[in-house]
Amino acid sequence: MFDEDLILKWLDEGTIDHAQAEKMKEDLAGYKRERRSKKQIVAFSTIGAILIGLGAILFVASNWEKIGGMVKVLLLVGTTVGVHYAGYRLKYEQQKYLRLGSALIFLSTLLFGASLFLIAQIYNINANNSTLVLIWILGVFPLIYGYRSAPIAGLCSLLFYLWVSLLYRESPDLDKLISIWDLYLISGISIYFLGVLHGLAEEVKHAETPFKFMGLQAALFALFAHTFKLGEYQPDKIIPFIYAILGIIFLAVLLPKSLREKLKSFQADLSISIVVLLMAGITLTTIYIPASEETYMVLFNIIFLGLLTLLLYAGYSTENIWIINTSMFWFVLIIFARYFDFFWELLPRSLFFMLGGLVLLVISLVLERKRRELKVQFSGGE
Repeated sequence: MFDEDLILKWLDEGTIDHAQAEKMKEDLAGYKRERRSKKQIVAFSTIGAILIGLGAILFVASNWEKIGGMVKVLLLVGTTVGVHYAGYRLKYEQQKYLRLGSALIFLSTLLFGASLFLIAQIYNINANNSTLVLIWILGVFPLIYGYRSAPIAGLCSLLFYLWVSLLYRESPDLDKLISIWDLYLISGISIYFLGVLHGLAEEVKHAETPFKFMGLQAALFALFAHTFKLGEYQPDKIIPFIYAILGIIFLAVLLPKSLREKLKSFQADLSISIVVLLMAGITLTTIYIPASEETYMVLFNIIFLGLLTLLLYAGYSTENIWIINTSMFWFVLIIFARYFDFFWELLPRSLFFMLGGLVLLVISLVLERKRRELKVQFSGGE
């Protein structure tokens, strides 16, 4: 997208005349207004749909004891189906309120999950919470492709992590096989890789960013947890094998030129694959040559900072603002965490918090200013 500076440059070079320049400026201003308006409509529609859903759930909850079991089920199912149909009709049949229709379809996926749990409660169904979440995922997952919905892809990713957490809590033997942080890291990398695969095909490219975003957050969260002293790190022998398989699959997709050219965020994808292979090496080494807790803490801090640096470079190279925002956020978090580690015992509490607050304010101002500059630069002066 061109900006006003580019228009002035073309005008100075004689590529366009003054009349054309003015027309292009008017069109650019109109485009920006329309784009802002669309964003506002999406925001208001989504918030409105969520508020309606919350209101309906609270209404049912407040009158729960007064309503019969069958009436409850019919009310829950009817509301979910009705909202979904209304969204479908607005978006695909009338085609006048596309964003409102999308918001209602998304709301129906939330109501579907709420209905599952409430119906299970009504009939005292002995189902683990993880089972219900899995049914929720399986029920709404096809809508990602049926409606080409990025928000539903993000919801499914979030539900997947919820399912993993609940399953880990409900399976006592699972913690003997894998730590929760390795499980989150492997899950996050897997979801990110799912996003990479979606980026290879134009038909499903709409789900690439939400899968990558949610996968990256989970992976960074798990790595961030590893930067603290978590006790003795003893992964099972199968863990390095899982990391190695993931790394090999990653490279199998990233290395062929025909596939690599289809990926807009190749540098970020390659950074994740490097971390996967590093984790394979670390976990394998740990099994046979255990190291101290401090050694692992230092090692994971280096890996975490290295990954953030690579992601920042990838964000700059590809002009991908969400990768840059993610990297900056986790940079601030790791700096804040290490500040607590090093200075909590050394400084008086009042001075500690004053200096910490000052440092955070300065970092936040610098990063926010830089982020805005990059956003304007990447969006063509918007």
